[in-house]
Amino acid sequence: MNKHLLRGLTLLIIGAITTTYSLNLMQADSNFYKVIMTAGVLCFGGGVIMTMNSLFRKIDRSTLQRYRRDQQRIK
Repeated sequence: MNKHLLRGLTLLIIGAITTTYSLNLMQADSNFYKVIMTAGVLCFGGGVIMTMNSLFRKIDRSTLQRYRRDQQRIK
């Protein structure tokens, strides 16, 4: 696992936990849930973006390596 994927998965888990916790606070009629839910949604969104970025970087890297390998064979 590379650092981008690890950070993305960590943010996804933190975002899911904080959002679930804020939903429990909302059921208890606490006004503090709004701040926690906002942070959870931002963490979750950041985690999705970082995870997707990691996958795109991996695809781009393998494509670039394949292209360079093919160029070396031609020469």
